[in-house]
Amino acid sequence: MSANAKTRYTISKVFGPAILDATVTTDNSNAHNMAGMTINGTTAYCAKRSQTGSAIYVIKNIANVTARKKVSRTVTIPYAVYGMTYCKNYLFMTCYKNKVIKMPVSSVSSGTITEEFTVSVDGNGYIPQSISYYGTENNEDLFLIGVGKMNKDDSFFYMIGTLENSKFIEKKRFYVKGSAGYEQAQGIFYHSKYGLFIATNKLTNGSATNYNMILCARIPDKISSVDNGNIYIPESEFRFNGNSRYASLAVRSLCISDSGILYISTNAVAATAGSEYDNDVIFRATNPVFPKNGLMEFTLSSKESLIVPNPDVTINGSTYTCANLGAFALNDSTGYCLISHTDKDEMQNKASILLSSSDITSTDFTRVKGSPVLTTMGHGNGMTYANGYLFVAAYDKSVNSRRAEIAKLDPATGILVETYQCEHAMGGISYYGYNSELNKDLFIVLNYDPIDDKSYAMTPEFYIGYLESKKFISVKKFSVQNPSFDSTIDQNYLQDIYYSPKHGLFYVTFTESTKIYRILPEQIMQAANKPLAPVAVYLKDAAVKEIESLAISNSGILYLAQNCSTSLNHDAVTSIASPLFINN
Repeated sequence: MSANAKTRYTISKVFGPAILDATVTTDNSNAHNMAGMTINGTTAYCAKRSQTGSAIYVIKNIANVTARKKVSRTVTIPYAVYGMTYCKNYLFMTCYKNKVIKMPVSSVSSGTITEEFTVSVDGNGYIPQSISYYGTENNEDLFLIGVGKMNKDDSFFYMIGTLENSKFIEKKRFYVKGSAGYEQAQGIFYHSKYGLFIATNKLTNGSATNYNMILCARIPDKISSVDNGNIYIPESEFRFNGNSRYASLAVRSLCISDSGILYISTNAVAATAGSEYDNDVIFRATNPVFPKNGLMEFTLSSKESLIVPNPDVTINGSTYTCANLGAFALNDSTGYCLISHTDKDEMQNKASILLSSSDITSTDFTRVKGSPVLTTMGHGNGMTYANGYLFVAAYDKSVNSRRAEIAKLDPATGILVETYQCEHAMGGISYYGYNSELNKDLFIVLNYDPIDDKSYAMTPEFYIGYLESKKFISVKKFSVQNPSFDSTIDQNYLQDIYYSPKHGLFYVTFTESTKIYRILPEQIMQAANKPLAPVAVYLKDAAVKEIESLAISNSGILYLAQNCSTSLNHDAVTSIASPLFINN
């Protein structure tokens, strides 16, 4: 993703699975501070610390716990634990003052520590606060360690190295840019597919609040590819907040299980002392999901919807209803919808009209004043706004001779200004950006023709090019994967697309359900012959019907244009409560 662009998600959660005992004492000091957590298979390990010692807990079958559960400590150890990770049947824990300790999981009940490693940074024995297993290269186990005192310029400091000969041996170092207002870094978790996750808290007068942000920066999965000393910019943020039940709820650690579930350990202080919420807790996050294949899964939560009416039009004395919302585009806060007549009669795909909303945040759509019925354009399936005009991918997949053209509309009048012929029937279009070398405005379009005698929806094919002399002239071609493709059914469709130079390419697939997939901008820039693998998939909630088109506003809100049930007598454009696409 482009520098300084990120997506902010709000994490939903369920309570549980465990409330940890807050009364453990070690050397006459309460071990009340949640610290590191890690998971191996379905077994979770967690630590609570005091200044002089820690209590270690084991939660068996964490994936099966469905309600709040009291968990007793397994053992206490004379180390103040800060972070924890699992590697090859061992727990590795960062401790006060400058130690990493190694404990076999088979010996957790006895508290046996088999090795200790000293962490020294530039000759200083700073406290290593966080740790995560990074991977194995050349038969060496590599670990990520975070040290708070090495932070600079609102960025958090991390090292990659090995644990050997009683020392942590640094091999690479880097920084991760923090999020404004979230200055306290806590635990980390590294995933080779998704990157480095960092738990951060917002502080008030040095104390934790109910506000937490988990950052995700794509750190290379090979140490040779890590830029030494580089500052990495998070591409995603995950907001995880408390509510009125809590005086404070501070995330301390996090971990992703093999099944892709995110677990978050917290220090919890109830708003009412002594209530059931006055205990520390591990949450299971239900959105997003992080499977091993690297495709993040999000369920979109719908918010307000604007009405897109299905108007009647009169042609040669007969009345036809335009009831198929196929394309949607945004220009700042002004929204445009192209709605077509697609009933199987003599005017099928031969009548479309343009509707607009002067304020996409509050105003329903109405027909553009004085706009004509467009009878030569076919069914507009995709639309984008650029340089004062609307550009429509106009096609007709239900006729033998497919239309293969892009139409240019005047958004103020709905009048057809120009058409541009294409080699293929185009079913989606988005503005790609201005290319200074070519001195051209580029568009990205979606091919609706069969590719190599296979379904066009199996591996969607895209072209990047410009409009000139009534033609679309391609300068780049690439294809993407469609994980939703099902060869056993006939309904494998593609809908519209949307491209943002900061957030990437979004393409809508339809089988028996609708999904939105996402490709990052750098993937397109580096595309070769192999189909690109999406990095995220967005699933609609029950309130959203068939998604036809989408766009992101300047303020970062995702809008979905959808065909609703005929009983509502209208279609709709729906804003999404999360995610929020931020450009800085």
